[in-house]
Amino acid sequence: MRSQNLIGASRVFVCDEGFCVIKDGGVLYESIECDETSGHKKHSQEAKILAVGKYEDLVREYPSAEREFWHDSVLLPSLVNAHIHFEFSNNTTSFVYGDFGRWLDSVIAKRDDVLSDITKSVQEAIALQFANGVGLVGAISSYGYDMETLSGSGLRVVYFSEAMGSNPGAIDALFSDFKARLGQSIAHKSELFTPAVALHSPYSLHHIYAKYILQEAKNLKTPISAHFLESTYEREWLMNGSGYFYDFFSRTFKVPNPKPFYSIEGFLEQFVDFDNVLLTHCLFAGESEYKIMAQNAYNIVTCPRSNRLLNNTYLSFLHMQGRKDSDFVPNIALGTDGRSSNADVSLLEEMRSMLFACPQVELDSLAQQILKMATCNGAQALGVKSGILKDGYNADIAVFEIPHITHSCQEALQFILHAKEAKRLLINGKGII
Repeated sequence: MRSQNLIGASRVFVCDEGFCVIKDGGVLYESIECDETSGHKKHSQEAKILAVGKYEDLVREYPSAEREFWHDSVLLPSLVNAHIHFEFSNNTTSFVYGDFGRWLDSVIAKRDDVLSDITKSVQEAIALQFANGVGLVGAISSYGYDMETLSGSGLRVVYFSEAMGSNPGAIDALFSDFKARLGQSIAHKSELFTPAVALHSPYSLHHIYAKYILQEAKNLKTPISAHFLESTYEREWLMNGSGYFYDFFSRTFKVPNPKPFYSIEGFLEQFVDFDNVLLTHCLFAGESEYKIMAQNAYNIVTCPRSNRLLNNTYLSFLHMQGRKDSDFVPNIALGTDGRSSNADVSLLEEMRSMLFACPQVELDSLAQQILKMATCNGAQALGVKSGILKDGYNADIAVFEIPHITHSCQEALQFILHAKEAKRLLINGKGII
């Protein structure tokens, strides 16, 4: 069964490269429902955008479409939270902030308490994504505890089963556990749930174990995520084999004379044959690392509030300003990280924080960049055809009421300042709000 629907608003953010804004615009989308006789699903739905333009023009061209128009509102692609840890949603005040090493020590000491009985907190974190107009998430899962809840949530999820482990004697057991979790995620695969693979970080993953994980990713053709150069400690460890992580492995895991598993370049070079590589944080990457990432079409995901809390800094945008050389400008997406390193998982608050964290960037330009990071850039990084209002893309759409938006010539900036809660949210054409 096919149905056509038209939704419009006072301002439509297409979220394309040029950040097109349509006054009194609209989006026509078509939903197709199919019965399925095989498997556990009774039916499925696929919804794609058919046309984008002036609302009145689309009304005339498609008079039979069901339609709605939102006054004093902004319509845009549903937002994309490209990096979020739902499993740590229980945390409020258990972990120590202000220094990455002190934070990691506190996580090791208290994570079992935080990870107990997480179903309710994961559901609350999902509800916050919906309220924020988020339709697509890159969910990093270390244990698989959030899998069942996310797979039936209605969110569009790229689900990264994460591998970590530095003990060479435990690789077989670790890999067996990882394959079991990955297999469970594959069993949940659907239109809205995509299994994927994550390597935790270059300091926490043995290089032999990483090769096994990357082979699984290659076999499945999944996106790949990793934390990378989040702290000065990590850079010192990879370059010199010294500092906090030398003490960490000696003290915590009783490793005699520990050594790093990778050089910085060696870690990056593992991914050259893969599409949709997401490297999160990259706070202490230099121009040589940016060049490798850009030349290989790796994506950066930045999480500003987490970066401030753990490392007292933000991803620098100076390397992007005025540069035409694509060798130095990777695609940058936005994430919240988890409540292990944040007050909450609100992407709207992340956008506002980023606006104030980058005073060196011209304000209107920055606002548009942030909105693209939270829509088209994030979807591109995750390999999902969402994040842009364009013919053939997923009908993932959000509407926010922004009073008097029609009076502004800085629509992107005013949206970030004033967006509070989605009034309408469509994911795969289905009304979530």
